[in-house]
Amino acid sequence: MQIVRDHDEEPSGTTVSNRFGEVRALLIEGGPREMIRPSRLLQTHKEGYLSICRPLVGEILVFQDGKHATACGAQLVCYDSSRPYKVVMPERFRAVTLMMPRRLMGLTAKDTEMLTARAWPGSHGLGALLSNLLVGLEEHGEYVDTGIDLLGGCVAGLAAALFAERLRSMAEESGNGRPTLMLSMQAFIRERLSDPDLCPTAVAQRHNVSLRYLQKMFHQHNTSPARWIRDERLARCRAELVDPRFDHLSIAAIGERSGFYGASHLSRLFRDRYGVTPREFRKSRGAVLAE
Repeated sequence: MQIVRDHDEEPSGTTVSNRFGEVRALLIEGGPREMIRPSRLLQTHKEGYLSICRPLVGEILVFQDGKHATACGAQLVCYDSSRPYKVVMPERFRAVTLMMPRRLMGLTAKDTEMLTARAWPGSHGLGALLSNLLVGLEEHGEYVDTGIDLLGGCVAGLAAALFAERLRSMAEESGNGRPTLMLSMQAFIRERLSDPDLCPTAVAQRHNVSLRYLQKMFHQHNTSPARWIRDERLARCRAELVDPRFDHLSIAAIGERSGFYGASHLSRLFRDRYGVTPREFRKSRGAVLAE
């Protein structure tokens, strides 16, 4: 990314970063600036991140995917790091930005083209919940030091709900319900992670699609239905292993809550996914994976 000084004032400033699981919250303030990511600086081997910005002082202009939007006050605006973009702060500013892997939202790069560079109201509904949460993270994020994986999951869940609401509204207007179907299937899976009978066939039957079509939809997200179910189960185990509310449960019991039956089976999959055993991860309260 390039930071370009476009005004007489130097684009100096400060950035404070907090990590909550796979979600990062950035508090950024400074003078007028432009942040540009041209095509030549894109790293195609890295997964894309969605960034949701909430201005606290000043305004934010986002240019991406042939669109542009201005956010101010409680409004929210989004951009995708996997494609070229430009973010402009024309005056002194202070803002909070949420960054999370696009895969947490269950969206492809094409899906997010409908979400980027649009100003979303933060005065009511889910937009207000997320907007106020960002203000809260700016005020209190530095004091949060326990259960951070769980908090990250909650933040990502709220953001995903807002994405789903926006996509559903746009799909109804355009007649394209495919993104909504994918989000519905993912919600169905998350609600039934503890069910040992949860499988791709059950998901396909519930949504009246063929197993082949289900596989095709998940393939567009660089995964498969079975792998996505497994990864969601592991993510839930990961969150509960560092949540003090589940300290009384054994690792095997936590695994069963997410559909894993047998501590050795969970340990093998967890180590393959995260590089440490569930026991090591729990003992360190997740610090072994902190960057």
